Amino acid sequence: MRVSKVCNFSLLKTIAQKGEITYTELKGIYCEPTPRGVILAKNVMFDSDLELLASEGYIQITDDVIKFIRF
Repeated sequence: MRVSKVCNFSLLKTIAQKGEITYTELKGIYCEPTPRGVILAKNVMFDSDLELLASEGYIQITDDVIKFIRF
């Protein structure tokens, strides 16, 4: 039985729909602009969520390119 950490499925789904995407494009699509003084968790956790998805084997990050591997 494989037990994995809780991953951000909405971020993984966005990457899966594109197949391959650059970091800048993904950040533009996924992160929402916020007014000054407002902090959104999805924006703050973006980089750490990407690292977790890569460490669990769902995506591959090479330089600036993020590639979907599997669900």
